[in-house]
Amino acid sequence: MRSLVLLISFLGFGFAAEWSGNVCYRRRTKIFSTWSCKYPWTWKACWDLGPEYILPDQEPYCCSGWRHNGNNICSIPICPNGCGEYKGRCIKPYECQCNPGYTGKYCTTIAACSHLKPCYPGNCTSNACKCTNNFYPENNGTNNCLTFPNVTEYFPTIEQSTFELGYFQQVKYMQTYNITIDSAMSTKNLKMFWTNCRDGTFMNFTFQSIFSPSTLNLPDKPGYVSNFALGITEADISVILTDFNGIKKDSTKLHCDVNRDNPRSENLYRCAKSIDNFNTRFDSGDTLAVTYKAQTGGFRILSNNGVKQYYTGRQTSRSIELKFDTEGPYHCSQKGECSDSSTMMKIKNDVTKVPIDISWNGWKDKLSKVARYALQVFKLVKAGDGTLKEPYNDLNPNPVFVNITEFNETSEGAAHSFTFQPQEPGVYSCILEVNDNANNSVYVRRFVIYDPSSTVTSDSSHPIYATSGNATSDFKWQINNPQRVSFSWENHFLNELHESGNFLARIRNVPASFYDEFRDGFKSIPDQYDDTEGKRSRDAIPNKRGIIKYDIAYALGRKQLTPKTFQYTDRTNAFIHINLSQQLQDGNSMTLWVKAYDILENTKTERIILHYDSTKPKVSSMELQTNVGLGPMNFTSSVRIMGASDPHSGVKKIKYRFKALSTGKVINNRDYEYHNPSRDQYYCNTNPCDTNLPTGESFGVTINLPFSNCYAINISNMSTETVNLEMDIFNSAGLFIRKEMQIKNLSSLTGINNYAGPHNIRIDDRFNTSYKIMWNQAPSCCNIQGFQLALSKANGQILQISTFNETKNWIILDDVEEGTTYNLVIFTMYGNDRDNRIRSSVPSNFTFVAQTQSEMQSSRGSMCMLHCSKMIGILLIVFVQLIGY
Repeated sequence: MRSLVLLISFLGFGFAAEWSGNVCYRRRTKIFSTWSCKYPWTWKACWDLGPEYILPDQEPYCCSGWRHNGNNICSIPICPNGCGEYKGRCIKPYECQCNPGYTGKYCTTIAACSHLKPCYPGNCTSNACKCTNNFYPENNGTNNCLTFPNVTEYFPTIEQSTFELGYFQQVKYMQTYNITIDSAMSTKNLKMFWTNCRDGTFMNFTFQSIFSPSTLNLPDKPGYVSNFALGITEADISVILTDFNGIKKDSTKLHCDVNRDNPRSENLYRCAKSIDNFNTRFDSGDTLAVTYKAQTGGFRILSNNGVKQYYTGRQTSRSIELKFDTEGPYHCSQKGECSDSSTMMKIKNDVTKVPIDISWNGWKDKLSKVARYALQVFKLVKAGDGTLKEPYNDLNPNPVFVNITEFNETSEGAAHSFTFQPQEPGVYSCILEVNDNANNSVYVRRFVIYDPSSTVTSDSSHPIYATSGNATSDFKWQINNPQRVSFSWENHFLNELHESGNFLARIRNVPASFYDEFRDGFKSIPDQYDDTEGKRSRDAIPNKRGIIKYDIAYALGRKQLTPKTFQYTDRTNAFIHINLSQQLQDGNSMTLWVKAYDILENTKTERIILHYDSTKPKVSSMELQTNVGLGPMNFTSSVRIMGASDPHSGVKKIKYRFKALSTGKVINNRDYEYHNPSRDQYYCNTNPCDTNLPTGESFGVTINLPFSNCYAINISNMSTETVNLEMDIFNSAGLFIRKEMQIKNLSSLTGINNYAGPHNIRIDDRFNTSYKIMWNQAPSCCNIQGFQLALSKANGQILQISTFNETKNWIILDDVEEGTTYNLVIFTMYGNDRDNRIRSSVPSNFTFVAQTQSEMQSSRGSMCMLHCSKMIGILLIVFVQLIGY
């Protein structure tokens, strides 16, 4: 019974819940055994009672790939490893649906291009990340494609990187200078600039950069990236000051307001910074380095987990190095690096007629190096004190040049040359500016005379003459000391252009110019760089009227035209004393040649002949001949001098005067002079002459000395006075003998009592109703005091009576009526005393008819026909009565 109960119990377990879903069946054989237990309700002391029972059966089970959760419902698919343990969901037997971020048949692999293995910008193939446009790294877990490629498009562009250094003068409260440099356009990302400014009070920095991701053709943002941005993420400006040896003296870094969480893109990003109250003084050799940096980057935020990842971008920098150099260039000769100081600047010929050749070499600079040369050419002008200067003045301290040419330095100490042809002659100043890269300059000056056209000339107002000669002979004859002669040619020779242009005068120093806050007149030319060599240096060249020297030659005789040799050369004095080897004899001559040189070696040679005569002339007899003049108006007498001779020099002239015998005084305080004319061979063939004279002249020995009777009458009592004619008879050498002759009965001389009136009265001009009447005054020995005149009509009507106390030969008649006949009477008033005048003995009369308007028009431009007539009758009677005679 007990075993039966047990069997029933097993059979009860065999009838569980019904199977459903994906159920499969299999055949099974069941074996049953009988058990017996000593104690109920326990398995203890149980044993197999046997026998076994075998029962055939059909057993349900979940088909392959399915399972149930204990409810016999086979609806749960089975996937190996549970689809990666929460990495996916089993949706079919052996088929997983992976969660985001996982992949693989059973979701055991992390998926590329997902928030767990992002690949943006990029895409995935075979679960491998392929970054776009060479972003990297690839297949690096969560950091795929976070580094920008090293290509130009991914670097920021710096559009502006400007640095300004300035100095603000507190006392004047103004900015006195500034330096502004920009390195954005520098091809080497570095802009180097040299300056000689040592002080600054402020620095300004301006920085502009741009990055444009829109131009990169990136793929669209995938779903696993919730946010994404690229742009400029970092910008700063670093400033470092170092000395000549590279030792840091000061540094600072200025940060701009941009960061990786807020990238700036598409538009220019601008950063402006400044350093005020800058108080560091720069020394020569210092370098102020300013570096502008901009870096790209950005971020991506992943979906699901919200992780923010940052891109590593590319950096662009621009640098400025401001280098300081306050030392000017130097010439190699100053430091013993070469021996020839003339190569500072050399003019091949500083006095020339051809184009000017200028050359220089050997210029160096320790720090910034020589950068350029500027050659300025000035035409010098006269200063007020007779010196020369560049054409500057108080209003314009910088002279205007006639030429400026710049030369870039090619290598240290390189040779340069320049040829310049001025447009006109002159003294030219060539100033070479040697300039280094820091704008330090030194100036060298050289002078040159350019003159292709001027000549040496002579001034006849300053002749060559023998200072040992007799002044009375115009120094052409010497009358004593026959073995020593002296000559002078002071101011005779000249180069007119050089004299008027002061070509050889001292040249002024160039006044210091160009001033700033720290340097006083830094454009100047010190002595070591000024022109102190060559023919045309700064010093004046000794000269007389542009002539610098003379050569002298002499020879006895007068026929030699050119000298055989010059006995004296390179003389600077314009005179000479010569001791002759033999004495000069009367009638001898000697020749002197003077050759004058100007600075250009232009010359002019002139000669002078000096004659010698130590003896006076002789006269054999004299005869007075009175009133020899022809006609009533010729008041001439003469003295006939016979045997007036000097065989060595001839009788050249006679100086004579008239003296009152009673007083011994010279009448009219005047000497008169007569020159004996030189005679030709025809004259001397029939008349006695002194011939073969040293001058080549011939003079007649019979002289008729004419004189005016008027010379002898200015005395108080002509009826009783005797006049002594005193004559000095000179030979050509200026030696003379004195002869005298008395003139008595002065009243018999013509012209003594001649008081003639005007003649040739005429109409000179007419305008409207006015007529200009002119006349000629008759000769007379008496002084004219004035004129008296009367104007009347033909009917006897007196229109005008006038007296003129002046010497004149014209009168204007106004209000003349046309067609009317007029009569004009004129007297001349003579004498030395206005209160005791003598009237001309005979009046001068003039009659004319005033033309009508039509007659004037028909005769315009023609000469007026005049006639004079002697009138008697009522006009003369009335005129005499009116004037009281």
